[in-house]
Amino acid sequence: MLLRSVMEHVKTQNWTAVGIDLVIVVLGVFMGLQVQEWNVARADRNAEQLALERLIVEYEKNIAILAEEKTKSERALAGTEVLLKMIAPEPDPGITDETVVEPLMDCLQNAKFVPALGVTNSLVASGDLRLIGDPEIQRMLTQWPATAQNMIEWQEIERDHGEELIFGLTAEFIAWPTLENLSAGTVDRSELTSDYHGLFSSKLFAGLLVNRHHNTSRALQQMDELSAETAVLVDRLRSRLKEIRRQ
Repeated sequence: MLLRSVMEHVKTQNWTAVGIDLVIVVLGVFMGLQVQEWNVARADRNAEQLALERLIVEYEKNIAILAEEKTKSERALAGTEVLLKMIAPEPDPGITDETVVEPLMDCLQNAKFVPALGVTNSLVASGDLRLIGDPEIQRMLTQWPATAQNMIEWQEIERDHGEELIFGLTAEFIAWPTLENLSAGTVDRSELTSDYHGLFSSKLFAGLLVNRHHNTSRALQQMDELSAETAVLVDRLRSRLKEIRRQ
């Protein structure tokens, strides 16, 4: 009896309506998934656009910081070159505090690049770097901090060289309170006098200046290379941002 009842139900069922209902359900599920994927894609695209905009600001700032710090290294190089010209077995007896103060202060200038990396570090730490749809940009953003750190370490070594070796040696010959006052625009002088003959006839001082000149030149080269690399990164970020906005 049960089998006969089932068979009769099957015969009387409107299979066309059942099929239409099934198609509607499938289409509904499919469209829901498509809408969900579209929403996710739109959210990712908006997040990428915001990240790109913030990264452009960050790396343009780094270019500006590099340019500012570069002026310090350029001053150090120029000052070192002036001091090297004063080196002689019998230095010019006309060397005075006034003629030495500017090149010596410049020689001891040290660049100290502190990069802006808040956006980059946040993207890397959160895993949102994947939102950037350009793999080359991802690679450049991952590599840039390490490249910058190499340059920073070089600057730190050179800063120690200037402060500990060059300044330390000059302290044996120079009345620094007088030079510091002259640099500050006052004319107060120390009771001590400077021995410029001893300083500029010193082979050790000459050697330290030659080393300073070489290292500062190398530091300037590194800053130029990093600045150029950063400019390329900014251009690529801008290109990707335009592409996103067109979508």
